[in-house]
Amino acid sequence: MAKKRPKYKPLTIKQIDDGIRATGGFLTYTAKKLGVTYNAIYARIQKSPQLQRTQAEIQESYLDLGEHSLIKKMKDEDLGAICFFLKCKGRGRGYQEKAPENNQEDQKAQPIKVVIQVEDASKSKG
Repeated sequence: MAKKRPKYKPLTIKQIDDGIRATGGFLTYTAKKLGVTYNAIYARIQKSPQLQRTQAEIQESYLDLGEHSLIKKMKDEDLGAICFFLKCKGRGRGYQEKAPENNQEDQKAQPIKVVIQVEDASKSKG
């Protein structure tokens, strides 16, 4: 016997759009809020240019927020933030991590000599 699919109430693009905005673009929460599955929301987004724009708009706003926070950290002279920014955005000016000049895989490991001296505690007390 074929498995019956659950019946969901039909949702309008506006209802889904409002749900996506209300949950900050988190589709699992959107689906829960609207009483449908994640897959149902995802499928509707794939079919609707308006919902795709909404999702992209929310993602862009998060990128803006992240960049704003990064810039605040750089203004506070946070070295990690500065290095991250220069590695990502400063490539055109030569800010990038460079690989070592010589290939370390081609070099054979050089043996080292380790000498461990142990003093007899009974001799040093006397």
